[in-house]
Amino acid sequence: MNIPAADSAIDIAYWFLNKAEDAGIYLDDEQIHNLLFLSQVHYALQNRQEVLMPSLFLCSEDGIIEPALHRIFSQGRPFMPPIKLNDKLTVFLNGIWDKYGTLPAQRLKELIKKSAAYKDHCIAGSKNIINISQVIEKFTNLDNKASGNFRKKVLISQNGPVMVSQWNPRKLDTSSKGTPK
Repeated sequence: MNIPAADSAIDIAYWFLNKAEDAGIYLDDEQIHNLLFLSQVHYALQNRQEVLMPSLFLCSEDGIIEPALHRIFSQGRPFMPPIKLNDKLTVFLNGIWDKYGTLPAQRLKELIKKSAAYKDHCIAGSKNIINISQVIEKFTNLDNKASGNFRKKVLISQNGPVMVSQWNPRKLDTSSKGTPK
């Protein structure tokens, strides 16, 4: 059974909206949907196909939307008390924000539409449900540099979240010049 890291897509959307507000940036609906989709894919890539949030994405010629969120935000941003996400999620979402958060909606849309995942799911004149598990393999080719940044493991230490990498010991100089006397 696949248990999502967050309770809902709304929690993640509000995190992005609050982050944008703090940075003095306005996020339109299209940017929010694109950020949610990219977050879902990158989270699955980093966490062995685990899901970030329970959500459904539709693909059409116009781009990608999360229909429940689209309906909720259609009349503006409703009031919702702030939700505290755990440290691991916050670190992950900050990585997504740093990579994609300040990109304009059109650039995000182009980035997604160039992917093989989008091309495989988009059928002219219809909205199709995107199967995230099928998308993951194809989406890695979209931006290898970006997906590489999110493959690092994040653990929680006594001082907070830390990025964990493989230990690579330094090589000792074994020449006669390097030996202590």
